[in-house]
Amino acid sequence: MTATTNASSAAPRSPARRRFVAASTLAAGGLVVGFHVPLRRAFAQQPLAASPEVNAWVVIRPDDSVIIRVARSEMGQGTLTGLAQLVAEELECDWSKVTTEYPTPGQNLARNRVWGNFSTGGSRGIRESNDYVRKGGAVARTMLVQAAADEWKVPASECSASNSVITHAPSKRTTTYGKVAAAAAKLTPPADVALKDPKTWKIAGKPVARLDTVDKTTGKQVYSMDLKLPGMLNAAVKDCPVFGGKLKSFDAAKIAGRPGVRKVVRNAETLTPRLKSR
Repeated sequence: MTATTNASSAAPRSPARRRFVAASTLAAGGLVVGFHVPLRRAFAQQPLAASPEVNAWVVIRPDDSVIIRVARSEMGQGTLTGLAQLVAEELECDWSKVTTEYPTPGQNLARNRVWGNFSTGGSRGIRESNDYVRKGGAVARTMLVQAAADEWKVPASECSASNSVITHAPSKRTTTYGKVAAAAAKLTPPADVALKDPKTWKIAGKPVARLDTVDKTTGKQVYSMDLKLPGMLNAAVKDCPVFGGKLKSFDAAKIAGRPGVRKVVRNAETLTPRLKSR
C-alpha cells in the first residue's frame, strides 16, 4: 500500500537544528565555469549562482573561495568529496577554500542535461564522470591563467597556477583566482585541454577530510525528507511481507479515515494498494 501525506500535516517535525540552512549569494564578479559536455547546447536559463557564467561546474568568488558543483549523489561512499577533489586537482585551487553545491535534476533538464547523468550507484558516480569533471577544472584553470596573462600583456605559456595563485615567472608577478575571475568569465573556453598525469596529483586520490561531515553532524545537511513544496503529497507503499506474495484484499475505508490521508490507490502493476494523503 502506498500512503501519500501532506507535508505540513502528517510529516514528522524536523529537529530545530535541521531547520538551520545557511543561505549564501555570490558577490558580483565571480567566475562560473565548466567543461562542455558534447552535444549539449548553451544554457538558455539563468545560472544557479548570481555570477557571470562560462559553463556549469566551477564558481570562483572574488575572495578566492571556490564552489564546485557535484551532480552525483552522496550516499556514504565519498562521491561528493571525491568528485570535488578531481575538479580541484585540475583547477589547481586552494583546497581549504572549496565547498560544493548540488544542481537539481530540474535545473539539469532546463539546461539540456549540461551536468550529464545524475545516476549514482556505488562507485559509478566517479567512474562514469571523472573525465569530464576533470576537464571542467582544467578548462577553468586555463581561462584564469589566460585572463591574468592578458592583464599583464604576456604569453600565457609564461604563467603557471598553483593553490589559487597565478604566477608570471619572468617578472615574478602574482595574482589570485578571485581577482581575475570576472575577466576569465568573458573568455571563450578552450576547445581542448590536457589533463594532469595522475602521478603528479596533490589533491585527488589523497586522504582529505570529507566535505559533507560537518553539515551532517551539525544538522545543516538538507535531506529529501526535509523538502517541503507547495501542494506536495507524500506517498508510502505497503508491500507484501512475503516474497512473491499477491494482494488479496484491503480495507481502503479504514485506511482513508486516518488523519491527513487523502486517497488510497491500488498499484495496477504490483496489485498493491497506495494511500495518497494530504
